[in-house]
Amino acid sequence: MKKLMTIVLMLFCVTLGTQAQTIKKGDKFWDGSGLYTVQEIRMGTIVYMTTPQDNEMTLEKVAGKNGEYKIIPSRQAEECPIRFAQFGWRVQYIRQDGMNFLAVRKPSGETMWTMVLTPDNEDNCYGQQQTLEKANWEDVVNNTLLNTPYLWNIPREQLRLMRNEILARHGYVFQSKDLRDYFSKKWWYKPAANNSAVKLNVIEQTNVELIKSEEAVEPGLHPADVAGDVDQSDFE
Repeated sequence: MKKLMTIVLMLFCVTLGTQAQTIKKGDKFWDGSGLYTVQEIRMGTIVYMTTPQDNEMTLEKVAGKNGEYKIIPSRQAEECPIRFAQFGWRVQYIRQDGMNFLAVRKPSGETMWTMVLTPDNEDNCYGQQQTLEKANWEDVVNNTLLNTPYLWNIPREQLRLMRNEILARHGYVFQSKDLRDYFSKKWWYKPAANNSAVKLNVIEQTNVELIKSEEAVEPGLHPADVAGDVDQSDFE
């Protein structure tokens, strides 16, 4: 499982690198809890954005890397504005399959936060977020780009099912007995002849990484954790 996901991630990042674009002044990005608007671009390389609540985020373009940035301190910021992220972490602007979003990546390369480009105002973004939160996760996990604040309300054991359902929809054959038993009861599940044939699109791959990142949060720090009910022993 880990070897397959590592290979998929490497190919995914190479593909996205050829399709990345440049952030523009006036662009708006929704991350699930705030709407960031690009206020200025300094010297063509420094992107400064704020929310209506005066939260700040500053990105610096990485030289020689198309569509790639890194988080740097803002004027008033003493800590990174992205939960659990650090200054210096990379941010990739992805435009693929009709999706336009920023992916904040861990040093390992996995996405841990998303910010989707939107033409909407803050009220509409909050309304869309509420609609997402009311939806059955089985109906959105394979076709909707998720964000981390959405995942905060989902118990850790369900996060594992969500992540693996993305793979199951493509016939992934699981080694863990509980996952085999769970998905074998789904009418749509058809095991693939070879897991190497499983291919994820940009939404699915990003959601897998995003969910996995939230699963890896220390016990008690995931908002939906129930005290004494956190088990990270099986990470398939």
